[in-house]
Amino acid sequence: MHMDGPVKTIDERSLSAPLRLLVAASRELATSFDYAQTLAAVAALVVPEFAAGISVELDEGEIRTMLARAGRVEHDARSFPLVSRGNALGTMRVGETRFEYDALELPMWEELALRIAVAVDAAQVYAREHHVADTLQRALLPERLPVDDRLVFDAAYLPGAEEAAVGGDWYDAFRLPDGRIAVSIGDVAGHGLRAAIVMGEVRQAFRAAALNPNSPSLVLERANTIVNMRPNPVMVTALFGIVDPGERTITYATAGHPAPILALPDGNAVMLPKDGVPLGIIDEVGATDWSFTIPPGGIFALYTDGLIEYSRDVLDGEKRLLDALRHGVVTGDADPAHALLRRIFNERTNTDDVAALVMRSADVGGSTFAFMFSAIPMAVPLVRRSLQRYVERLGFDEDETFRVLTAAGEALANAVEHAYGANRGAVRVHGSVTDSTLVLTVDDDGRWKPVQRREERGRGLPLMRALMDAVEIRTHQTRTQVRLTMELREGRVSA
Repeated sequence: MHMDGPVKTIDERSLSAPLRLLVAASRELATSFDYAQTLAAVAALVVPEFAAGISVELDEGEIRTMLARAGRVEHDARSFPLVSRGNALGTMRVGETRFEYDALELPMWEELALRIAVAVDAAQVYAREHHVADTLQRALLPERLPVDDRLVFDAAYLPGAEEAAVGGDWYDAFRLPDGRIAVSIGDVAGHGLRAAIVMGEVRQAFRAAALNPNSPSLVLERANTIVNMRPNPVMVTALFGIVDPGERTITYATAGHPAPILALPDGNAVMLPKDGVPLGIIDEVGATDWSFTIPPGGIFALYTDGLIEYSRDVLDGEKRLLDALRHGVVTGDADPAHALLRRIFNERTNTDDVAALVMRSADVGGSTFAFMFSAIPMAVPLVRRSLQRYVERLGFDEDETFRVLTAAGEALANAVEHAYGANRGAVRVHGSVTDSTLVLTVDDDGRWKPVQRREERGRGLPLMRALMDAVEIRTHQTRTQVRLTMELREGRVSA
């Protein structure tokens, strides 16, 4: 067998060099959809080990854009087309190469050009979908929020970090025919255009179900039925509430959504109850209706999980959120929802979309006090703090304040413990004051269960009578009212 010249043997090192470049380049291209950034990293891999220079140019109509360039690329340098899915995207040009074996060189550059083209094409598709989804999502958010003299509504939406796809977060607030205001907030699992479309469907389902609302939990059940009718399963966390601006109350229900927060003007903020499973999981959400008054100067905040899950420590996220709301309610932010997001993400990056809807109650004083709440123990301190602010603004002295708060605390605790048993119900507190008398009533609509004597309890009624000038208990078949009356000192200063 005749051979023209010596036979060259390609050693393993020479074979591995092109593969090593392609693997490293693929890894860089897969790290981000920002192809200007990833192509610069690829160029650094090529120059100077494999070539004296490389450039990548993108054709956008009649405009050619240089995406990346490194080293020296002559005018007569070899060029390789960037083609993906049959579309010509641009050109990769390679300067003087440094290869020991020419047989490996051409296939390697062609493969690199193909991988760059696929990465650029994927980034462009992503950018288009991201733009469409973002546009759709923003179009579905309400342009205006309800306006009311007693409650100020403020909402804010913050898209995720640059690399995060658009999510399915939403907020909504609209006035019902009877003058009340319906609010909703939620988060569709997943990202991208599909999540934005589902978000629009669920938001509209809430609007339709709210036209005849018997309770927020029933609205959630109706929305859950609609979500479960979708051919493709989807999970949605949500909160729906009905606000009565005249009474400054909100009744809400949750479906696997983060707990709302009530912040009082004294700087105390607490996470309120939540329950229910997300929409789209099972046939019934199993949510409970919860009711609370937003006292004068108070804030009621709804939000999506991006506001607490921007790091791996959700508990720390919740603590920061509570701190931010305490600060906001004390300083009286003009735009409480926007200010909340600024405080949380002032020195942090939000890794997911965030929506927040905040209601702030006008801080006006007066001679009357009203607070309605679900009969649960955690609500009693909220009522006591609000009642304390009310009497202090009326000029009650330390002794009068102590007597009112202690007697009211006993009446509230009794209503919570005895009125409803395992069922949920509401307790209403009302106070009015004249120049000489304070009258405070605690009402419930339950049937009191028999009192079980315990050594540490059973002193509530004697204590109330010792502190108040008159205590009257009115019982009906489905209602109990405790009426406390206290004569006030002369010369008390009224607010």
